[in-house]
Amino acid sequence: MTGLSLASLWQSVVRYPDNDFLMTPEGTLSYRALGAAVRAQVARFDAANLAPGSRVLIRVADEAGAIVLFVAALLDGLVPVMLAPGTPDLRLHAIAAAVEPGLTYLAVPADDGAGGREPRLPEKPAAPAYILFTSGTTQAPSGVTLTQCNILANLATIGRLFGIDHEARIFNDMVLAHADGLVQGPLLALATGATLIRSGGFALASMEAWLGRVAMTRATHVITVPTVWSLIDRYARRDDYFRTPDCRALMSVAAKLDPALWDRLENRFGRPLFNQYGLTETVTSALYAGPHPEMGARGTIGRPVDCAARVMIPSGGAAADGEVGELQLSGENVFPGYWKNDLRTAESFTPDGWLKTGDLARRRADGSYEVMGRIKTIIMMAGFLIRPEEIDEAMTAHPAVAESVSVALPNTEFGEIPVTAVVLKRAASEAELTAHAQSALEPLKVPKRIIAVPAVPRGISGKPELKALQALLARAMQDEQAPAAADQALAADVLKLAARVFRIDPAQLDLASAPGKVVGWDSFSHVTLVLAAETRFGVEIGPEAAAAITSLGDLLAAIATRRLVSPS
Repeated sequence: MTGLSLASLWQSVVRYPDNDFLMTPEGTLSYRALGAAVRAQVARFDAANLAPGSRVLIRVADEAGAIVLFVAALLDGLVPVMLAPGTPDLRLHAIAAAVEPGLTYLAVPADDGAGGREPRLPEKPAAPAYILFTSGTTQAPSGVTLTQCNILANLATIGRLFGIDHEARIFNDMVLAHADGLVQGPLLALATGATLIRSGGFALASMEAWLGRVAMTRATHVITVPTVWSLIDRYARRDDYFRTPDCRALMSVAAKLDPALWDRLENRFGRPLFNQYGLTETVTSALYAGPHPEMGARGTIGRPVDCAARVMIPSGGAAADGEVGELQLSGENVFPGYWKNDLRTAESFTPDGWLKTGDLARRRADGSYEVMGRIKTIIMMAGFLIRPEEIDEAMTAHPAVAESVSVALPNTEFGEIPVTAVVLKRAASEAELTAHAQSALEPLKVPKRIIAVPAVPRGISGKPELKALQALLARAMQDEQAPAAADQALAADVLKLAARVFRIDPAQLDLASAPGKVVGWDSFSHVTLVLAAETRFGVEIGPEAAAAITSLGDLLAAIATRRLVSPS
């Protein structure tokens, strides 16, 4: 799969007319039918007087129709912009204002019987091929501009590494507005003559039917994100979904796959599993891990393939093996910049042209890279650096924890504190989870709260939405600060409050409990206890009295004294 071009993509239509290009629950589209649909669509571009380079905005619920529109625009030298069907109108309008599309599609155009023509298939490696909007507010959406060279290089690498050809059948049900759903879906199929299988989207309630389609459609490669693999591991009823003669590889994309989950999936389902690391700015993947001679070790994000990687320390020098710094990438798959945003583009590259990923990483002696965390998600508590990934790795080792995501929450006394959200497999108290964290982490790294949530908010790529999670956790903590009922005994209330702050069983506490005798009563929790008491009991203890508290009896006395003179 070397020397790819738009013309060679179009050749799949010519060479394999009877092959299935797309299979969905609604029906099948052959390469012959794809060719006819593309020819008809480019004629509509002519009718709209679109010139090469014009943008085409697509927000279409019909997946087959959206794919045809995208492929037609790409092959004709236009610049498609694919949006998820659920994109709100406000964001749609903001993106439209940014790209100034020549055409906007909100539905599949009706067949007007006007005939068609062959797509232009321009050979312009540096020309924009498509724009993918990944983030940003409705006022300032952020568009990643990918060139022909970028996407063709990435397609060539993926097709070669995974042996994808015209006999392959790619099971990829990811959102088409996400890079892995789009590139490792319809574009990868078109580049190789393979068949793309889509199944209407993953949902836990219909997971068994979704998995059943893997065998029914004779899928050779199954591609999804770690979150879905985790749900399959937890809830799938059988072990034989992928044990078919056709299925060659299970592929995890968009985020690092937990090593323990990796082991369980391979052992249970009996098929090789591969993990890919990349950004929208690298088209899809840049580093690969798994059982292949060019790839890196399992449990890492792998080695760079057909591109280059390096780790740079803050001073600007190259990191030695094992030293942590920022992971940076260079290669034909690396994008040139953001759409009409020169400032952000300049900030995203080093002076010598390497893409700054924003990930903290280290290189192992075997050439594999390990991601240690995101630079922007590092928690700085009273000058102490905490990697949230380290907390999450420890928490997911607890048998009750299915998922763990730790974030920083602002704190007046400490600047930031780590707070962890967990999704549970079974009931577990915060005291139990805290004890586990204390056994696995340095004391300062133990999360200051561990809060069970029904689900972690996630974006379309499956990655956690950290801002939404921070807001969710902050609300949960505020709700717990409700004043105590007036008829409750004050001493019992103090013990209950302390048990919540220290995350232990109230039965372990009495009024003689003191720092040094209670696990978890450190300087942070002492301040937290006093502040929580002030809020809950409607008093102001003050710094001097707070410093003099050496037991829960002292705290009770401080509260009781101040309540006597408090209007509340």
